[in-house]
Amino acid sequence: MAAVVAAATLTAPAAQAAPAAVPSGSAFTPVAPTRVYDTRVAGGHQIQARSGIGVTFPTSLVPADATAVVFNLTGTGSTQATFLAVGSLAGPSPYNTSNLNLAGGETRANLVTSPIGSGGSHGVWVEAGPAAADAIVDLAGYYAPSGSKFTSLAPQRVLDTRDSAPVGPGGAVTLDLSSQVPAGATAAVFNLTGTDVTGSTFVTAYPAGQAKPDASNLNLEAGQTNPNLVTVQLSADRKVTLANAHNSVDLIADLAGYYSPDSTLSFFPLSQIRAVDTRDTNGDPRQPLGAGGTRPLDFSGWLPDGASAAVYNLTATNVTDSTYLTAWPDFASRPSASNLNVQPGQTAANMAITALGTDGKAQLFNHVGQTDAIADLAGYFAAAKQPCASACVYTWGQNQYGQKADGTTDNTVHTPTAAYGLSGVTAATTGPFSPDHGYALRNDGTVWDWGGNGAGELANGRPSGYGDGPVAQYVYPPSYYSTVPGKVFGLHDITQIVAGYALRSDHTVWSWGENYMWSLGNGVQDENYLASTAVQVTGLTDVVAIAGSTGDGYALKNDGTVWAWGQNVQGELGTGVAPDPNKCSENEGVSPKGPNCASATPVQVAGLAHVTKIGNRLAVEADGTVWQWGGVDANYQPMPNARQVPGITGAVAVAGRASSFTDGTAYALMPDGTVRAWGMNSNGELGNGTQCQGGSPCTPVTDPVTVSWLTGVTALAAGNSSGYALKSDGTMWTWGSGHNGALGDGQQFTTSLVPVQIAGLAGVTAIGDGGIAVASS
Repeated sequence: MAAVVAAATLTAPAAQAAPAAVPSGSAFTPVAPTRVYDTRVAGGHQIQARSGIGVTFPTSLVPADATAVVFNLTGTGSTQATFLAVGSLAGPSPYNTSNLNLAGGETRANLVTSPIGSGGSHGVWVEAGPAAADAIVDLAGYYAPSGSKFTSLAPQRVLDTRDSAPVGPGGAVTLDLSSQVPAGATAAVFNLTGTDVTGSTFVTAYPAGQAKPDASNLNLEAGQTNPNLVTVQLSADRKVTLANAHNSVDLIADLAGYYSPDSTLSFFPLSQIRAVDTRDTNGDPRQPLGAGGTRPLDFSGWLPDGASAAVYNLTATNVTDSTYLTAWPDFASRPSASNLNVQPGQTAANMAITALGTDGKAQLFNHVGQTDAIADLAGYFAAAKQPCASACVYTWGQNQYGQKADGTTDNTVHTPTAAYGLSGVTAATTGPFSPDHGYALRNDGTVWDWGGNGAGELANGRPSGYGDGPVAQYVYPPSYYSTVPGKVFGLHDITQIVAGYALRSDHTVWSWGENYMWSLGNGVQDENYLASTAVQVTGLTDVVAIAGSTGDGYALKNDGTVWAWGQNVQGELGTGVAPDPNKCSENEGVSPKGPNCASATPVQVAGLAHVTKIGNRLAVEADGTVWQWGGVDANYQPMPNARQVPGITGAVAVAGRASSFTDGTAYALMPDGTVRAWGMNSNGELGNGTQCQGGSPCTPVTDPVTVSWLTGVTALAAGNSSGYALKSDGTMWTWGSGHNGALGDGQQFTTSLVPVQIAGLAGVTAIGDGGIAVASS
């Protein structure tokens, strides 16, 4: 149940500016291999099928400001085939990805890099697949604001005991990297492969000269050839000991990179997503790799320009012959190295760190036979961006698609933080009713965007759409996103922005992205059309203000008329003409049988002639009266005619969405700096200390009420079920639903029935729909 903040218990937090203080990205600190969790120890229990356990890391090992952890995950004790999947303890459980695949009775290990939660969620979630399994977690290090950065290398073989002698029972071999990594290097990353195994054993990697820890990196059975990526602390003389427990084994090491004080690449963790899957929806081969075949590993839809290396989990399945897979940067020669060794019928995974070509891609090679390949992206290395110094954009809430604009995704809810790579911002907004992406207007007239890009919401040259995987009904590969701001193509001299639309200084209107319900307004009646660069809305000149959201756009002309385009399923165009709701569908597009379902070009909103301000299906007339249109009545029939909001005169601005029987809460700013509200109140959207208590849907409030406590307000904005106000003292206030952190308090589910001040924001100069702010410092 959502927490509710009542008026009687309200204490407004102090306003303190919180600009980003350090460059973006994280650096690595290695630790001596340390076992932090083992389900087999006394009091522990197996992770049951389709359930999971939380593994927390003590702050004595992993500090509170850590952003991600690196650990060796070993699975054992399963009686049938299963897998283990890992995600941040602060976010939702892992979805459609895996980190470690196990056959029945197998003991196997794999390196994991995962975002880590904060506070009581300072850990990771480990979840089992179709069968129960034991899990062992051996910490190797963590990422945090301070530490050593990374240098990526083309794979190079630095050890192969097949050229000398195998490592016997209780034996060890020293891996000397002093000629491959510079003095001062703190840790190395290499792919360790065991082969020619004579019996059950495990191999442990640790800094040379130290005592062997109670941990393992590689688990092997007789006749197996198994790899595992190793991240390990180096001794002062840059050496690593590889110790074998039992029987004998040959060891092969392929160096992938190192961490050092002089390295330049920061790490950016991502919530793991399935970027590539060559199987179909039934798990059968769809686009498998044949003998000697190669295919691209295309990460460009998620990684920013300049990403130097990708961190991902590589899985092979549907394997027909004993083979190996090798990954390397696009445009480079294939190295004499391997990332994953598999046998016929085996499903196995290994983490990889692969340098990328300039196009954000790597290549993947299969040696013999046929195999399907899966790549689950977990992060990347890139140069850090400097923090914003002035006129910064502040975001809060979810970070599933990079909404935080700091180069990461972590599926957690965050408090206000400054976006990286942007300064000199004058206005900002998000998708008001689906804040998966953000937009910023800079003082040079350019527009920048970031966040989700599955439907072309970002026209900044980044790929739009979805990953390379099987598509099933209601189940899709992950949508592309941008975790850093990029410049919207085709826009210049812009004076106002809303989600998906921009007003230019020549008083024309521009749009971009998908053409859902013909919402581009450029005359194209094809919902599959996608504008990857901004296009002009047809026939609009002399425009002085714009408004809009997904599916519809609005423009105010200097003659006081309002024009609309896009969907009209619920009378959103305000023309006085409504379609037959049964003849057109928002979900299935515009039916040719349904006239008036949408308009691909602007049409005039009827009955309004002296408008001075507009919002989403809202208008303020010159006499200060407020009008709204669209939505459905109590009989679920469209309301296409403009209708006056009772009891309001003298309004100077509006925000939110026109109220109807099923949705919408709207706000009006009054000349005395107070705010009036009307419409739905299921989550305290009216901000007057009340909340709808009966039935579903709640009956909307038609007579406006005064939002509690707010005075000195200069600007308004709205979210899906929340309101926002900017006061003359530069503070920002919010109320209503805090779902997904909309109230800026870092909480997933809270509700405030009255306005509360958003902490960490001061000197605010502008606010935007969906919950976003511009602050002077």
